Amino acid sequence: MARKIEHNARRLKRLLREAADPETREGQLRYVKGPLRSLGVKAADIHRTASAAAREYRGARLDLDQVIQIADRLWKPGILEERALAVLIVGKFKRHLERRHWDHFDAWVDSLSNWAETDGICGEILGPLLTKQPGLVKRLKPWTRSQLRWRRRAAAVALVHIARRGELHHVAFEICDRLAGDRDDMVEKAVGWLLKEISRTQPGAVADYLLDNIDGLSRTTVRYACEKLPAKLRARVMAA
Repeated sequence: MARKIEHNARRLKRLLREAADPETREGQLRYVKGPLRSLGVKAADIHRTASAAAREYRGARLDLDQVIQIADRLWKPGILEERALAVLIVGKFKRHLERRHWDHFDAWVDSLSNWAETDGICGEILGPLLTKQPGLVKRLKPWTRSQLRWRRRAAAVALVHIARRGELHHVAFEICDRLAGDRDDMVEKAVGWLLKEISRTQPGAVADYLLDNIDGLSRTTVRYACEKLPAKLRARVMAA
């Protein structure tokens, strides 16, 4: 089985390289910013590759743990598209995620290197896992004090999936409290994003939170958080 897993990972890497394009890579470098190892593969091609791989693995009756072994081999080299593919493939099997998988993907978080990877793992893996296992949200609290900026961002973005569904808002507000003084722009935007998702179902609560904490929140956070508020509430907050 180890040989088969290695073969699958190598084949996926080859497919990505065959789809690479220099112009796409230049665009990625401008969009993601910061140090970046990328091939230049369009998002649509990565999604198609992930969907085809998932169909193949289901047909071959691979279980989630075997799929994760393949994903690990894509994740470890640190190449943007390979990591995106790893996350998308695991995401195709997210209904099989269990509490025991948290620690595995917690280790992935340690090696995050940009916002795209962070938001991908939160949206496809961590968020759905938290929805299935809400008791795991307590694991996010220590992340807010991490020295790793992407782990701190992930503490907020991992809750976006749940907040959008109108659930666990008390936990989301607590995470926002813990990150409110963080002046890393990637964290500021994440807190604003989380508050924006809460506002879809609790606009009044978000407006009150912003007004109560207006002196401790950055302008970036407030601006993002207000995007979905009704006009009158948004005007009140922005005036403050």
